[in-house]
Amino acid sequence: MLLNKLQNKIALLLSLAFLIYPLNASNQVFEASNSTLTIIPESTQVENRDKLLVGLNFRLEPGWHTYWMNPGDAGEGADIIWKLPTGIQSSDILWPGPETIPVDPLMTYGYEDEITLLTELSFPTKLEFPINIEAEVAWYTCKEICVPQKGIVSFNLIKGKKIESKTSKKLHNIRRLIPTGIPYSHRVNKIGDKFILELELENQEKINYIKFFPEEYGLIDYSSDQLLEQNNKSLSLTLTPSFIKQNINNFKGVIKVNNYDKTNYYEIDLPLKPTEKNPTSISIATALFFAFLGGIILNVMPCVFPILSIKILSFINHSHGSRTKLINHGLMFSSGVLITFLSIGLLLMLLKSGGEYIGWGFQLQSPLIVTLLMYLFVGIGVVFMSNIVLGSKLASLGNFSSERTDLSSSFLTGVLAVIVASPCTAPFMGSALGLALLQPGYHSIFIFISLGLGFSLPYIVLTMNPELLKKLPKPGKWMETLKQFMAFPMWASAIWLAWILSSQVGDNELMLAIFGSLMVATSIWMLEKSKIFALIIIILSLVLIPTEYDSNTENIEDSTYTIKKLERLRTENIPVFVNFTADWCITCKVNETVALNQSEVKKLMTQKGIVYLKADWTRKDEKIAQDLYAYGRTGVPLYLLFPSGEKPIILPELLTEDILLSYLREIN
Repeated sequence: MLLNKLQNKIALLLSLAFLIYPLNASNQVFEASNSTLTIIPESTQVENRDKLLVGLNFRLEPGWHTYWMNPGDAGEGADIIWKLPTGIQSSDILWPGPETIPVDPLMTYGYEDEITLLTELSFPTKLEFPINIEAEVAWYTCKEICVPQKGIVSFNLIKGKKIESKTSKKLHNIRRLIPTGIPYSHRVNKIGDKFILELELENQEKINYIKFFPEEYGLIDYSSDQLLEQNNKSLSLTLTPSFIKQNINNFKGVIKVNNYDKTNYYEIDLPLKPTEKNPTSISIATALFFAFLGGIILNVMPCVFPILSIKILSFINHSHGSRTKLINHGLMFSSGVLITFLSIGLLLMLLKSGGEYIGWGFQLQSPLIVTLLMYLFVGIGVVFMSNIVLGSKLASLGNFSSERTDLSSSFLTGVLAVIVASPCTAPFMGSALGLALLQPGYHSIFIFISLGLGFSLPYIVLTMNPELLKKLPKPGKWMETLKQFMAFPMWASAIWLAWILSSQVGDNELMLAIFGSLMVATSIWMLEKSKIFALIIIILSLVLIPTEYDSNTENIEDSTYTIKKLERLRTENIPVFVNFTADWCITCKVNETVALNQSEVKKLMTQKGIVYLKADWTRKDEKIAQDLYAYGRTGVPLYLLFPSGEKPIILPELLTEDILLSYLREIN
């Protein structure tokens, strides 16, 4: 017993001696120019099947630095060649998270002052002691110049149980700083010429800084800015790919995340499929042409007709009068269109720059806007049906008597036409709007201007060519009948808006909004009798407007789209059809009626085992908005057909049964 205790004390004293005066101490430290290399084991004694943490500590002179495993634009990371007895295995280097070290005009990644690189040694079942562990290390130290360094360090091990010491605690603390698996849901998409790294946050966590360090050379351009955009629930980091084309299959590296009070490093390793969610890119010139053509076609979309009927009545009224007045009205209408398109575009880009995922038609995702538009359509319908003449500029939209020359009515008609037109996406508009909103800048402004010019072109042509307008019938009593008839499309639009509202709020809020519409109609009728009482009624109707979503109206059907569901189905090689839609998108609803809901289409989908997923964007949903962005779109409809194991096919924005069937038949 005494002998055993004595042996244990001797082993303890020997281990402490090794820590303070290690065997072969001259080989444990290597002095180089501008830096010192020291090898530090967590213990100087081990047993069979042990694992031993070993640190290589680089202490640098002030102002000098060394490099991470991917040094960036210049330099080289440390290289270690272990000389180990048979059976002992070494892990890869455990690299701490790096820092950016700018060297104009380049960007490098590395460490300043001091850094410890860790390696874990694994020991076999049989060992012969003493054991010599030797490492041949090559590294660079840089300031204005780079100096290659190379040295050999070593230490000896004896048999015995590992003893916890300050050294071992220090090494294990360093190990806790090594990047770990990322705790956030994340994904990467390639949109145009950019990588978009997206993180979903929890508990509205605020992050003030994030930096991505790629593991492989040639993934991103190191010197380009990494643009961070954040909202309450997610953030995105926009990265510029390297101009050097490399065959890289994974978006792999480390991100540094700073949330004001602490900094963490996380590993990222995502399969890189740049073509899967990357729509065919278009040039700025093509986008301008598509926007212009889409604007023209937008005039015949069903959501625009009720408002444009106002302009048609106005043209008939002014077609046989002064040409100057006619041109002025046409130009004012076009001005209203252009200014509104431009304003919506600027607002969308402003919201996106603030971290919001926002898209075309976003205003109809707001119960407040939907209700106000419903009130407006009800009010205009009442004015159309009656002989009421209102002094309000907005209400003058409904007055088409021959003596009326108020140019503001034409301007406001243009404004209102754009607001209600935005739920529709005409052919060619989707890719143009996607480029405008996903590639912000002055090009985006021109795309929205082109869209407005296309939308207003037919009216400019008519006002500039009175000969065309002379073919219209002359004003007469029939116009009063036509004006009254046009009240019904207005009320039909109000019913459509009430239906949209029903998917955003609860039944009680919906009934209050409908009752508010009745109060709006009552207030207009009361204007000729008591303006004060009419004003009180209109104020009460505004109080009834719902402003928040109802939490009990979530769609939980099996066909509801989620990115996880889509990825699972794709992993199982199951073909998928995804319908990005919204209740306020009339184009979507027309497509669903004439194509998606047809029995032949459903039958063919069943036969071919195609799973149907519906991404409903009626209410604001940032995840769906992000996925639209991933495909280069910022509005609905969007139809994606995923053949099993193949790239997605983006279908046209306007569908017919024959068009859809032709795509589905191609699926094997």
